[in-house]
Formats: sequence, C-alpha cells, structure tokens
Amino acid sequence: MQVFLLTILGFLLRVININKPEGLWNDEYVSWMVSAVPFGQGFWQEVLKQCHMPLYYLYLKPFVNCSDLILRMTSVIPSVAAIVVMYYTGKEYSKKVGIYAAAITAVLPFLIYYSQELRFYSILFLLSSIFLLFTVRVIKNFNKKNITCYVISALLIIFTHILGIVFVLINAFYVAYKLRFQNYLNIINFKKNVFKPKQLLLFLLCVIVMTCIVALGLNILSQIPSSQWWGRFSYTNILFLFSDFLSPILTNHINAPPVFFYNKDIVFNMLLVIPTIIGLYGLIRSYKSIKGLLFVSLIFTAILAVFAVLGKIVFITKYLTEILPIIILSMSLGFSKDKLGKIFLIIFVLINFMSIATVYHPIYKYRSEGHKIPSEILNKTNPDKIIYTYYAPDRFKRYLSIDAPSRYISKVNRFEYIDNPSRILNFVNSGERVSVVFLDSVSFIGENNIEYAKTHNIPEMFITFSIIRNELQKTLLNNCKSLNAAKRGSWTVLNCVKK
Repeated sequence: MQVFLLTILGFLLRVININKPEGLWNDEYVSWMVSAVPFGQGFWQEVLKQCHMPLYYLYLKPFVNCSDLILRMTSVIPSVAAIVVMYYTGKEYSKKVGIYAAAITAVLPFLIYYSQELRFYSILFLLSSIFLLFTVRVIKNFNKKNITCYVISALLIIFTHILGIVFVLINAFYVAYKLRFQNYLNIINFKKNVFKPKQLLLFLLCVIVMTCIVALGLNILSQIPSSQWWGRFSYTNILFLFSDFLSPILTNHINAPPVFFYNKDIVFNMLLVIPTIIGLYGLIRSYKSIKGLLFVSLIFTAILAVFAVLGKIVFITKYLTEILPIIILSMSLGFSKDKLGKIFLIIFVLINFMSIATVYHPIYKYRSEGHKIPSEILNKTNPDKIIYTYYAPDRFKRYLSIDAPSRYISKVNRFEYIDNPSRILNFVNSGERVSVVFLDSVSFIGENNIEYAKTHNIPEMFITFSIIRNELQKTLLNNCKSLNAAKRGSWTVLNCVKK
C-alpha cells in the first residue's frame, strides 16, 4: 500500500504544469523531428546525425502525431515506473530501504523536471534503476535470470545514451571484480560449459564491450566534440551536480554560474542547501555498505569531468543520470541506519515535496527557447517572406499555420553569409512584408563588443550569429519601413516592409 500511494503521489507531481505553453524547445524538438522521419525516408540517417543513440527515437515514434501533452506523457510513464523499480532495488537490502528509495524517487524535483521533458532522461533513469537492481541481484545471486536481465538492461542503456557506454563498462568491471571473475577466464568450454552462469556472463560481457566499440565508432567520436561548444567546465559544476540531484534548485541543466551562491534570496538558498546537505549525510552514512557502487559513480563522474576539461562535452547534471539510482539507494541506506536518519529522510522528502508551492520548483521553469514562441508571432504577423537565423525553417513547422517562402542562415551554412549577411534579403521584393527571426541567446553581443568577444574566449557560434544579427538589423533599418520588433522569451522577430 505504501508503494502504491507513493507511486500515485509521484504521478500527480509529474503532471502538474505539464502542458508548457512555450512548446518544445530545441532538444525536445530534435527528439520529435528525428522520430517523425519515416523508416523508409531517412530515419536511420537522421539518427546517425545525432550525438545520442537510437532507442529513444524508436520509443517515441508511435507518438509523433500526438499533441505536446501526450508527447510529454511519454516521459511521465517511465518516470513513475522507476518509483516501483527503486522500491525493489532498496528492498534487496530491507523493506525499509525500499520504501525510503521509493519516497525519494517520487518527490525528487530533478526527476519530476525531466519527466516533463521530451528527452530520453526519464527513460534513462528507469533503465539505470533496472540496471542497478540487477547489479545488486547478480552479485547476491549469480543465476541465468539475473545475468540475462543485467546484460539486457546494460544494452538498453548503451542504446539510449552515448555516455552510458562509459558507465556500463565501469559497472561491468565492478561486477567482475565482486565475482572474482578472473578465476574463470581460462575455463570456457563451449561444448560443455557455455550455459554455466559465469561463462555465460563472460561471453555477454564481451558482447557489451564489442557493442560499445561499434557505438563509439559510429557516434561519440564524430558527434559530441562538434555539438558541445557552448559551455566551460569549472568547480561549480561538481557542486551543482549534488544540488541538482538532491534539491529543488536545478542550476546546471544548461550551464553552471561561476559561483555557487549566485542568488541572494534566503528561501532560494535554503532550498538549495538544506536538502543537499541532508542528502550528503545519507551518502556518507551508507559509505561502508555501498562503497563499491559509489566508487563506480565517482569514476564515471571523474571521466566525464576530464572530458569536459578537454572540451569534448559540457559537464551538465543530466548527462550523469545513470548514477542517480545509486545515489538514491545510498541515501536510503544511510537514512535507514538510525532514528536520526529517519528524521532527516522526512525533512528531505518534505522540503522537496513542499517546494512545489514555491516559484523555484523546476516544473515552473520557463522554456524561453520554446519553438512555439516565434511561431505564434509569425502566425499573427503573417509575413510574405521569412528569414530565419540559427535554426532552419523545419524547426518551426510543428507550430506554423502559415506557408510563407523562407531563407535561413543556420549553423550549417553560416560561413557562406558571414562576409555579407545582408545578401539573404535579396529574395525579398520591394513592398513585401518580411519577418526576421533571431534567437537572442546565441546572438546577444552588440556591435561594439564583437572585438572584445573575439579576444576573450567567447564561443565562435555566439560571435558569428551576433555579427549576422547586427548586420541584418542595420540593413533593415536602412532599407525597410514600418519596422517593429516582437520580443518574447529568448526570441526577437523583426517585422517590416521592404522599400
């Protein structure tokens, strides 16, 4: 009954404010766009262009013609299912630990936030929870059922998240160590022993390793370095990793501020600090009981931090979703050790639960880059021609009700226009109404600050699209009439009539 009630609570928390009026933002829109491509019309080619694996796009495919609300519900369902899985994972230690794990999972704001996103992180958490469950079980009870479920869940993680490859390999070495597997490396006999559990595990671990190598060759080496240009690593990334996982304040979901206490509001900082400290208390208390799994999490985090320092990825919390089930299990074990731990658990759950009544809870985060925002402006102004910057026109087709001819300057063709961005206006005839769409978050550098930006390590993409924007704005001022700007969220749409 307790688990049932916690599951219902988790579901209700995940559907509050789920229908976002801003529509899908960039990453979500990519999820939908890729999934919407028919199998026979380039689906797999589109998948290979992405920096993540295909499983989520396949999962989403049956829902591509549904509303935004239904699409977001596809993330709610696995997030709710994970509450039950975490109960059974904790129950491997005791029923109390299982209840604690389910309670934490039900109210954790990080999980609630990503249960409302059209991205794979909700499913990744579910798969990571299942993987943790069978990691524990395969060590406790080495049989074919547990081995098979362990390997299947590992493969599902790999084919969901490219960085999951690293996590699965670290975990596999940990399991091999716990089983003292090195004693069996030389006794494989395929005629007699192939179905013995330890030999079967060795074979399947080899399959995992080979799959990892293929996946790396197809994806991570070619995609991640070119797509992760917008953030820099600092010590605050590590601090925000814990506060994002354990508190209602999600900070490092895009890029971390340079200082930890970046907001002076007392309530904000209480919500940031108190549950984080309580969660860390639980982790410390459980260290001796679960130090092997915590070490797996530490190594995974350290490797991603190194990748971030080298500029290969951006160190943001959601990329480490695989370790969150271990953190929840560890906290639950720590809280279960004494009465003080139980008190801390209650405080932790209550703070995260009651934070939904504050403006700081992540479900109220405004998706300022939602693609519905500029689309609604364009639908209202109904221009004769449209010019898009940064994104190509297909990024808005889900919400556009007009069919105006368009041109664009995107990440792909930006260098074709950098010397003379204004020539894109040549396709607009005299007397025609034109709208130019700017994404403010990538084109925010004023003309007087461009040279400064070039010498102060500002990413090239910001500089390039700021130059394009500045030049287009000057051209519109000189060659158009009735110029006006519509600004909403992270978007500016300039509307005018060409002279």
